[in-house]
Amino acid sequence: MREKLQTLASDTIVYGTSTIVQRFLTFLLTPLYTNFLTRQELGDVITLYSLIAFVNVLYAFGFESAFLRFYRRDADDRHSVFSHSAAIITLISLAFSLLVYACEGLILRSSSLGHSTSPSIFHMAILIPLFDALTIIPYAQLRMERKARRFAGTKLVVVAINVIANLLFVVQFHRGAAGVFEAGIVSSFVGLCFFLPTLIRHLRFRWNTSLLRQLSSFGLPTLPSGFSAIMLQVADRPILYAMTDASTVGLYSANYRLGIPMMLFASVFEYAWKPFYLSHADDPDAKSMFSRVFTYFSLVCALIFLLVSFFIGNIVQMPFIGGHFIREDYWVGLGIVPIVAAAYYFTGVATNFAAGLHITKNTKYLPIATGAAALSNIVLNLLLIPLLSYIGAAWATLGAYLISAAVMYVYAQRVYRINYEWRRLVLLLVCTVAASVLSRFVTSGAALTEFGLHLGIIALFLALLAVFGFFSASEQQLLRALISRKQR
Repeated sequence: MREKLQTLASDTIVYGTSTIVQRFLTFLLTPLYTNFLTRQELGDVITLYSLIAFVNVLYAFGFESAFLRFYRRDADDRHSVFSHSAAIITLISLAFSLLVYACEGLILRSSSLGHSTSPSIFHMAILIPLFDALTIIPYAQLRMERKARRFAGTKLVVVAINVIANLLFVVQFHRGAAGVFEAGIVSSFVGLCFFLPTLIRHLRFRWNTSLLRQLSSFGLPTLPSGFSAIMLQVADRPILYAMTDASTVGLYSANYRLGIPMMLFASVFEYAWKPFYLSHADDPDAKSMFSRVFTYFSLVCALIFLLVSFFIGNIVQMPFIGGHFIREDYWVGLGIVPIVAAAYYFTGVATNFAAGLHITKNTKYLPIATGAAALSNIVLNLLLIPLLSYIGAAWATLGAYLISAAVMYVYAQRVYRINYEWRRLVLLLVCTVAASVLSRFVTSGAALTEFGLHLGIIALFLALLAVFGFFSASEQQLLRALISRKQR
């Protein structure tokens, strides 16, 4: 048992670290794009990639989940499961890509994309998800064979190639939005080339109707959940594009991505959290421990929220390739960054609450939470964007993630009740809001003075928590020990 848990922890570290690095490398493209693309070009790129995210779910068609479920058989059956899963995904993705290509003119004429998207960019946008779809099953096989390092290494290489290609096409050759998709084509094709030997080696041409029926019966019901998850993550961009314009989407997306510190922390926490609660679920003090973890998680998130809110204005002014970290005409949208950071916090809240559902094996409630959040995301965007434009889209995202956490909490408490430390959490919320409000009075023109005042507000925030009893006696003692150790 211990060795198995250590193996799980090792794989989690590999997957988690590689995912964080990938997301950070991808984030570095944001300042690159803001300096070398117009806001309209960036809006077109983001909207098309949002639509590609939906297409990726369609191309997988639930067969990735089915492959993972049925792969645990003898060697001959594994080849058959691989063949059928990969073949269906290939047929679906090819058929849909050809259909979209054939209807290109109709699609561009009948949608707002046609105003600024050239046919060549549209063609590349068709090919990228096609190449990616062909690697779905090979990547899934690496997961099943516990080749975490190869999985992570391949993903990192593909992302690194994408970043390098963007530097070449966007920065060096000034290809604009076309350069972004050219970089995407190159990296996706290279990713496919990595797995061509695997595809050739495992593909078999003997059709098994019974196996195909089993794979379909398991995989197809997962499609709604997959679409719900994507709607929750990216539906705001196409809606904002349709209700405003590409320039607004570019402004919104560039600033949205600046919430990455909270997103990265929530992601790191998720990778560590699941193996932790599954390993300690049977401990006598498990529920009180999980409650304390949520309190500490919220404290760290509060500090990240304040740091992001206070210093994002300084960060965007830092030098970067082509000018500032974020170009000046995007700074007008910095007001949504704290909203996005708060939204990412609630993704972590939902992750905390989901523990009870996994421990009791009541995961059937997870799609309900995701579906409710996805539907509310669409409704809130439709209601708020006409009133507040891109700021409304940010509030819609926050509202959707809050609803996801609330639904998760209701169902989790039914099957695995945890008494969370609500007094401490409310105190933390009040002090965070107070610090945020106080920061609005910091209007000194000197950057160094503002920086010092904001640091003072964070110190005051921690002092208020201590004065009003947020930290227990043992926690205060531990903090003093840590401080005294650093001073030596």
